[in-house]
Amino acid sequence: MDISSTKDKIVKAAYDCFSEKGYNATTTKEIAKTAGVSEVTLFRYFSTKSDIFKEMLKRYSFLPVLYKIKIESDGIDLQDTLKLIAVKFYNTLLERKQFVRIMLSEINHYSEEIIDIYSNFREELDSMLISIFESKICDLKLKNFDLKVASMGFIGMIYSFFLTNEIFLKKKVDDIELNNVINAFVDIFLNGIKK
Repeated sequence: MDISSTKDKIVKAAYDCFSEKGYNATTTKEIAKTAGVSEVTLFRYFSTKSDIFKEMLKRYSFLPVLYKIKIESDGIDLQDTLKLIAVKFYNTLLERKQFVRIMLSEINHYSEEIIDIYSNFREELDSMLISIFESKICDLKLKNFDLKVASMGFIGMIYSFFLTNEIFLKKKVDDIELNNVINAFVDIFLNGIKK
C-alpha cells in the first residue's frame, strides 16, 4: 500500500470517528481499525492522536476550499468573492454538521494542545481571508480598520447563522433564504469597511 493512500485512509478514518464519537472519546485503536490498518502502522505516520487531529483539520476544514477560492477568484471583485466565500463556507459547515455538533459538545473538555491546534488553524484561516481581502481592496476607499477583525467578523456572521439555524433550531435553510442572507451579510460587511 502506498504511503499517501495509507495516510489518507487514517485521516479519513479519524474524521469519521471524531464526527461520530468526538475527539476525546475516540482512540487511536478505533481510528486504525476504521482505516483498516494496524495501530502500529498508524503510529508510523502519526506520533499522537493530536497529530492526526491537526492533519484532519487541514484536510476536512474550510481551509482547502478557501485556498481554491483564492486561486479561482482572480479577476472577480470583492463583493462577488465574499459571496462565493460565504456560500462555500456555509455549505462546508453543512457537509460537516455532525463534526461541528460533536466538537461543540465537548469543547469544554479539550486539552491545551487541542485548543492550540484549533487556535493555529483559526490563525491560518484568518491569514488566508486577509490575503484575499488585500488582493481585492486596492481600489476601495476603506475606513482605518484591522483586517483580522474584519476577517473574524465576516466569518462569524456566517458561522452564527449556521449555528442558529442548523444546530440550535434544527432548521434547514433553503437556497433562496441562504442567498438572501448572504447578500445582506456582504452588504453589511462592505458598508462597514468603506469610507
